[in-house]
Amino acid sequence: MPEEQAFPQDFKVLEHLRGYPEELRRYSNLLKQTHPRGQSAVEFLLKRPASGDFVEAVCRLVQDGVEIVSAVEAADLAGVSPRAFLDEVASRPDFPAPLFRQDHRALWRRAEVDAYLHAPHNG
Repeated sequence: MPEEQAFPQDFKVLEHLRGYPEELRRYSNLLKQTHPRGQSAVEFLLKRPASGDFVEAVCRLVQDGVEIVSAVEAADLAGVSPRAFLDEVASRPDFPAPLFRQDHRALWRRAEVDAYLHAPHNG
């Protein structure tokens, strides 16, 4: 069975790490360590003591089945750069609250971001 089918959550996490090179490198290394042993990187990471970091938050939300978008993904949906998205869109008082926020790393529910971006706004 291909790894994509054996560990679908692991590969879903990878999608959300695009644009975060340090986190992507760290998670990729974890995949290289766990998959040859038949383990899921998500499950392995979440069994360790909580660190409260971005990768852990992505893993937890993916494991819980929450459809999320990162700041990079949300910026793509809005058609702006990640920095512009965080400074000009996500900072608006009526923008949905993030599920996780740490510096320039943030996660939201996909449906809430989609709804906000498709709703009319003043300004």
